[in-house]
Amino acid sequence: MPPRRPLAVTALTGLLAGALGIGSLMGPSAASADEGAPPAFTLDGAGWGHGVGMSQWGAYGMAKAGYDAAGIVTHYYQGTQVVPVQDDMDIRVALLHQTQRVFVRSEAMDPSGGAVEVSVGGNVVVGSPLDEFKFTVRGADVGVERTAGGQTVDLGASPQVSVRWAGTRAPGAAAGGPTLLNVARKQDNLDSAGHRYRYGHLEIVPISTKSGVRLNAVNVVRVHDEYLYGIAEVSSSWPDAAMQAQALAARSYAVSKIDSGVRVACSCHVDDGGGPYADQTFTGWGKPSAAMGDRWIAAVNATHASDVTGNAILHEGKAIRAFYHSSSGGATQSVQDVWGGTLPYVISVPDPWMRVPENPHAAWQVVVPQASMAAAFGVPAVSSVDVSERDASGAVRRVSAQLPDGTVVTRTGPQWATALNLRSRYVNTVDGKVGVPLPAVAVPSAPVVEVPPVEVPPAETAPPAPTVMQRTVSLLTPGAIEVKKGKRYKVVGVVRPGQRKLKVWRQKLVGADWKTVERTRTNAKGRYRFVVKDAGRKAAGTFRILVVKKNEVAGVSPEFAVTIRARG
Repeated sequence: MPPRRPLAVTALTGLLAGALGIGSLMGPSAASADEGAPPAFTLDGAGWGHGVGMSQWGAYGMAKAGYDAAGIVTHYYQGTQVVPVQDDMDIRVALLHQTQRVFVRSEAMDPSGGAVEVSVGGNVVVGSPLDEFKFTVRGADVGVERTAGGQTVDLGASPQVSVRWAGTRAPGAAAGGPTLLNVARKQDNLDSAGHRYRYGHLEIVPISTKSGVRLNAVNVVRVHDEYLYGIAEVSSSWPDAAMQAQALAARSYAVSKIDSGVRVACSCHVDDGGGPYADQTFTGWGKPSAAMGDRWIAAVNATHASDVTGNAILHEGKAIRAFYHSSSGGATQSVQDVWGGTLPYVISVPDPWMRVPENPHAAWQVVVPQASMAAAFGVPAVSSVDVSERDASGAVRRVSAQLPDGTVVTRTGPQWATALNLRSRYVNTVDGKVGVPLPAVAVPSAPVVEVPPVEVPPAETAPPAPTVMQRTVSLLTPGAIEVKKGKRYKVVGVVRPGQRKLKVWRQKLVGADWKTVERTRTNAKGRYRFVVKDAGRKAAGTFRILVVKKNEVAGVSPEFAVTIRARG
């Protein structure tokens, strides 16, 4: 996934070098400047990250160019298809890895919430936001303490410890409304921002390591929505198609990791992006609760195929390991050039779309001090540096340094970039010299966009004069419908003037757009009826009825709201 380390190479200006003296800045190697070793080297490059798979800024540019989510991902992952897969299974996400202690506290999201259940073997304790729970290593087990009102009580130890909280799918004995679980490595950190989780449950798992028994804290959540709602890889302000492409990649990556099984070292399928595996960035409640988080939720929902399936990127019938990165340097890299091995769907492809003006990594320049460059090659001093070999993408494969005595030393691109902590291996020039020429990358043609018939005239433009008779669409059901979860309900009404077989669409407001969810036709008296057989979580929202004739809107009903209440 995208790298999360800042660029550490410091640019040294000539003014600073002159003020302090080159020798004092560079050490003994800088004394050879008169012998042809310059005080610093200027690198011009582009990109951020490993360059494999989808370029996130490239996806942003493709979305702005008119590509939809499927068009974006099938470009970056060659030979793939976007099709629905089952994704209602749980995924294990490591929040804390091999730590000696874990602290937990619940936080109510409304007055009825805040209950938390802690199970230590057969001992089940229900707490409130006033309680703090501490989990520590106790022999080969997990020891649990509860602190409330300044009093600490030992709840025992067990190899199986779980935490559930109110407002989730399986809250155990923690009854009540929406609740967040606050999880931290240190007690003081409970008062800091972040590390709040809305869904699933938490498992504290003891594991044997070379350093002794340690604890893994694992959030068990459903992929379909709970996990994907917490993925924080791109800004929620991005174009819809770019966010949907990210959701497709994130789902595919998650499903592929589930297929690979649980990693013993972390008791997880994936970590939260903070290590040790640097999988996908998962911030739990941090993503949907942040600015414009509702747009990310809508993007994930737009990739759902049903209540239990979601669209994913498949190759030969299996969800792919959808690697992605922040930005390429103009073409992505093949997996073989970066990590070795082969994945037929991860090859180098053109990525001109990353050059959007919003991309902060579209071009960069760093000045590398002589001492840092010499250290990267393991020599006292360097006279000049040349790119001697490039990958098909243009990324540096091998680089050469000429020493003051004429000796030439080489390093691989990865060794060199890592030693200098560069943003990427897409280095175009060193001191203005290209070295081995950059490959010519053919720019793909623009997408052929098929414009479907307009279902609803855009609100911001004046609709054309209708050529069909306008009709009144009435609702015979209440404007506010409340139904028990899992029960069926009806939406009925009448169209005047009545006519047999008029097209009637039931539409749901998703973000700022109306999405058609069901279609029917009127009877001879102009009546229509929709029967929603299972009022699941997707049945709630704001709806309307649209009448269409000859691909034109002939009438619109008043909006109505549907709310789902729990059984009982």
